[in-house]
Amino acid sequence: MTRDLFDDKQFLASIAYDEELAVELIDAFLEDAPRRVRDLDAALEAGRAETAAKLSHSLKGMCGVVRSDSLSRLALEMEYAGREGQLDALREKFVRFTDTLDQVAGLMTAFKREH
Repeated sequence: MTRDLFDDKQFLASIAYDEELAVELIDAFLEDAPRRVRDLDAALEAGRAETAAKLSHSLKGMCGVVRSDSLSRLALEMEYAGREGQLDALREKFVRFTDTLDQVAGLMTAFKREH
């Protein structure tokens, strides 16, 4: 299950085992993801499905870079729900996304301490 949340081995392999780069990418993710989540939350509050879909798409890419399959899948589901104007479904997935993001952030923080 942990590998699905944050696959540190695959992540390191994808960046040629450059631990310094890994820490930089994780720092960027941990700084940027909460901002995008806040923007997505605001779009949901305003009922802006198209904007929410675009923000979800952006999050999906970020999550892929750091090898979080769980977050990538949830972001993809949010993107599709937004494209289809299904705000209620998107909101439900958003709650799961934010809960999962908290878990992933903890794993990434532990990874940083080790590297």
